[in-house]
Amino acid sequence: MAPHPPAPSGRLPERRVLREEIRDRLIEEILSGRLVPGDRLVETRIAQSYGVSQAPVREALRDLELLGFVVSAPFRGSVVREVSTSDLLQIYPIRAVLEGLAAREAATRLDTAGLKKLEGLIASMRKAAARGDVRATIADDFAFHLTIVEASGNWLLKQFWERLRLAITTFLTVSQSHHSLIEIAERHAPVLRALKARDPEAAERAMRRHIEEPGEWMAQALGADGAPVLQAPPPSVTRQQTAVARRRTNQTKRR
Repeated sequence: MAPHPPAPSGRLPERRVLREEIRDRLIEEILSGRLVPGDRLVETRIAQSYGVSQAPVREALRDLELLGFVVSAPFRGSVVREVSTSDLLQIYPIRAVLEGLAAREAATRLDTAGLKKLEGLIASMRKAAARGDVRATIADDFAFHLTIVEASGNWLLKQFWERLRLAITTFLTVSQSHHSLIEIAERHAPVLRALKARDPEAAERAMRRHIEEPGEWMAQALGADGAPVLQAPPPSVTRQQTAVARRRTNQTKRR
C-alpha cells in the first residue's frame, strides 16, 4: 500500500457546504475502489487537492468515521476501514428491517415517474449483467435500493440506511462472486411488482426476502469468522495485482 493514496482532484464549486461535498466525494472514492482499506486520508493533501482549508476536511473525516467508512489509527490518523464477514452478516437483519419499512412506505408514495425509474434501473441492470459489467450492475443495484429508501419519505430511516452504505456496497461486490449477475438483476422484479400493486404488506415482504436470502447465501459461502472481506493489500502488492488475486480466489471458491 502506498503511504499516500491518490487524492480526488478538482476544486470544489463555490457556495456549497464544503464539509458535505468533501465527505460525499471521499465516499465516492472509497466505494469506487480508488481508495482501498488501509489507505491514509491525509488532511493536508486532501485540502490542497480541493483548494480548501483543513477545517472542512477535518469535519468531513469525522463524518466518515461516524458513517463507518474510516477509523482513527494511532500515529496514522484517518484510515479507510476494513469490512469483515461478521460486519456483513450483522448488517442483514438491520437492512431487512430498514428497507422492508422503506418499501412499505414507498408503496403508497411512489408516483408514475418513480416506478418508471425503478423499471429503468432493472432494465439497465439486466443489460449490464448480460454483458458482464460488474461495476454497472452494482451501481444500478445500489441506485434501485436508494430510490426506494428516498421514496419512503422517512428522513430518519434514510439517515440510518446511509450509515450502512459501505457494508451494503461491499456485499453487492462480494455477492456477484457467488451468484450470476443475471440472477442478481432478476431478483429485483418481485419488489417492483409489489410496489406497482401499491400493496404495502407485499412490498415489505418482497423486500425483506430480497435482502434476507442473500444474507443466508453469504453466511454459507463465507462463514462468520470475522475475517476481512475487504482489507488492505500487503505493501508489495499493487492495486492491479490485488484485483487479480481476488478474482483468482473467487474462482477457486466456486470450484
